[in-house]
Amino acid sequence: MKKIISIISVFLINFCFLSLLYGQNDNTDNEEIASEGADLSTGKRESRRFFELGIANIALNNVFNGVDLFGLFGGDSSRLDMGKFDSIAVNLNFFTNPLSVKFPIANLFVLDVFTGADIDVSMDMPKKTIDALKEIESLAKIGEISDFDFSELKEFIKRLQEFPLESGMFAGASAFMEIGMGGSKTLMDGRLWLRAAPSMYFTLLYMKRGGISLKGYQNGTKYGLAGEGAMHMYSAWDLNSGDINPFSSPGLDLTLEALFALFPVLDTGVSISHIPLVPSTLKHRMTIDVSGLNMYVDTTDPAGSLMNFNVPDFESMITEGDSENKKVFRPVRFDFYALVKPFRSPVLVIRPNIGATANMAVSDTTLFNWGLKVQYNAPVIFSAFIGTGLTENIWAQQLGIILDLRVFELSISGALAGMGFVESWSAKGFGAEIGFKMGF
Repeated sequence: MKKIISIISVFLINFCFLSLLYGQNDNTDNEEIASEGADLSTGKRESRRFFELGIANIALNNVFNGVDLFGLFGGDSSRLDMGKFDSIAVNLNFFTNPLSVKFPIANLFVLDVFTGADIDVSMDMPKKTIDALKEIESLAKIGEISDFDFSELKEFIKRLQEFPLESGMFAGASAFMEIGMGGSKTLMDGRLWLRAAPSMYFTLLYMKRGGISLKGYQNGTKYGLAGEGAMHMYSAWDLNSGDINPFSSPGLDLTLEALFALFPVLDTGVSISHIPLVPSTLKHRMTIDVSGLNMYVDTTDPAGSLMNFNVPDFESMITEGDSENKKVFRPVRFDFYALVKPFRSPVLVIRPNIGATANMAVSDTTLFNWGLKVQYNAPVIFSAFIGTGLTENIWAQQLGIILDLRVFELSISGALAGMGFVESWSAKGFGAEIGFKMGF
């Protein structure tokens, strides 16, 4: 215990000394220069002022809620074991910024050129759907019977008839590539930093979040479940010819950012990403239709009909064609930041943020985002941060470090993720990010 207290005491003494030293050094020229060249994610000014090359910036976040990834298939590996889970929710986001360049233009503004790719996938089967499939599976296992009581089955079908849309599968997906160019400028003696970045993007795949459902029904002596609904997936692939041309119809959008040193201890920032200007157009559509799916039991012959399945073949469920074009905009996101610096310097930055995202591939409603990040920036070489937050329905608890040797910078972070705050601590999902910059 004494050893732990000694370590904490040494850290606090070092922290206070570095805070005072860093604060004095950072404000030598101008006490209100906090916004100049700062990063909205860290509140720390960039150490490479003349040229910067960024490579291999990669971020991955995923959540597998209610899925036992290592024991999902039990017994017969060809059959899904419904006893393994109560509900399914899968969310996957992958982002990479493989190449970016930043340098000043004649002391007028800082130019940055960037590339990127972004993939979003979401899929969920609610508890009602899993319960329905479990009950069907248990009924199918009963085998030969002479007298069968259908009261429970009728009650089950009645519940499905009352809430048909809560039973089914829901999914959405999108995949984009981009190339863009931004310009940033500091004004008001460094107190105000502005950036505008138009970007040309190309849509590889897009499926607006939708669902296919199971609906209970009664038809004479037959009681069963019928499939309803269809999902439409648009892509840059011509499935008939096999050709792909993602660059045939690019879209255009705009990102705006600003950071203002309101007080010596407080900067405020705002970011609006992907303001739509010109949509991208996809010309190839694939439809997944489950209207032919039907399963039932006949009360006149319970033993012989339990359960009868009418499952359409795969080819009849999926139709291809390019008769309908789809105009696609990238998800629009708004964020407001506060960068609190208790020591009047970037040595310690507390950054709360609040915002919203409109991402139709993940949700048909606007999603609320918020976060809290605390970052410690030593005067040289080392930074570390912890953070918590909710981004597009995914909670994440993040921890990361940054090694900044002026000539190059390496950032690494990891996260635990989940569909709820408590669940995010139970390793239902994971996140990781790595980035590398070099310059002078």
